[in-house]
Amino acid sequence: MGSGPGRAQAPAIDEWHGNGSGPDMAGIMVELAATLGSVKQALDGDRARKPKIPWEACHPVSPQGAVVLTAGAGTFLQPDLMGPTTMYWWDLREITVWGFTAGSVTVFKNSTLGEQVAVFNTPGNFTWSGQKFLRPDDDLKVSATGITGNVQFVVEAIEIETAWLAEYLL
Repeated sequence: MGSGPGRAQAPAIDEWHGNGSGPDMAGIMVELAATLGSVKQALDGDRARKPKIPWEACHPVSPQGAVVLTAGAGTFLQPDLMGPTTMYWWDLREITVWGFTAGSVTVFKNSTLGEQVAVFNTPGNFTWSGQKFLRPDDDLKVSATGITGNVQFVVEAIEIETAWLAEYLL
């Protein structure tokens, strides 16, 4: 490295020996301390970044079951298992059904005469790209007709305590 206007010259090797205080050592130590301080601050910030919603108030649920069939038809009715209780909402993510080779499976909300949430003519899964919510005390009904085989299912959802719903939606 040559010398000239605007170019600093590196200290000679023997200037770095001895007590470790070369001509730029004080500046390097100050810069190192500042860098370590900013690294510590970033790490402390990461530690402080705990989830805003506690696990007890927002967590995955995955009820599963099988439809009991009589002459190839049946309905799974368990409101206490298939929907949120009074204090919670469910953000539905996926419903998967399997085990049958013919017939259809329909998932309803609250009543087998009500809103259809998903329909399966073959085993598979139904996934929402947007949010599909079940309100407190809503539930899913899994109804099967014309079935050859059996019907098993699993529901994937996030259960959110009502008090934390606004935070969850942000």
